[in-house]
Amino acid sequence: MSVAAGMPEGASRPNADDGGRGQSSSEEWLLLRIGVVPRNSLGWFRCGVGFYNKKEYTKSIECFEKSVELDPMNYNAYQIMARACIAVNRKDDAIAALKQSVMLDNPSDWQLLVELTSNSI
Repeated sequence: MSVAAGMPEGASRPNADDGGRGQSSSEEWLLLRIGVVPRNSLGWFRCGVGFYNKKEYTKSIECFEKSVELDPMNYNAYQIMARACIAVNRKDDAIAALKQSVMLDNPSDWQLLVELTSNSI
């Protein structure tokens, strides 16, 4: 990692000219505006929640995907990822995330999972 730049070696800094309007990835957004990215599952999870609260659902989903890649047992990330997927009309991805959540013994997602799959047979 380049300490001076706060970025991994070989990483390029995103174009700062887009004024925040571009479709940059969550990682590019974090590097551009904060200068670092999370290094653990909880950090990516909290970034995902932040993007979700800002209604930036695609960035939110990216963060939750990184979170569960680092900690596949993080049912909270699957739970909110599902809701972000619903917000961007990715129903199949939402169902997959909810299935992961309930398989990890998160009982609160059963209701939404049943509601989403009620017409899917």
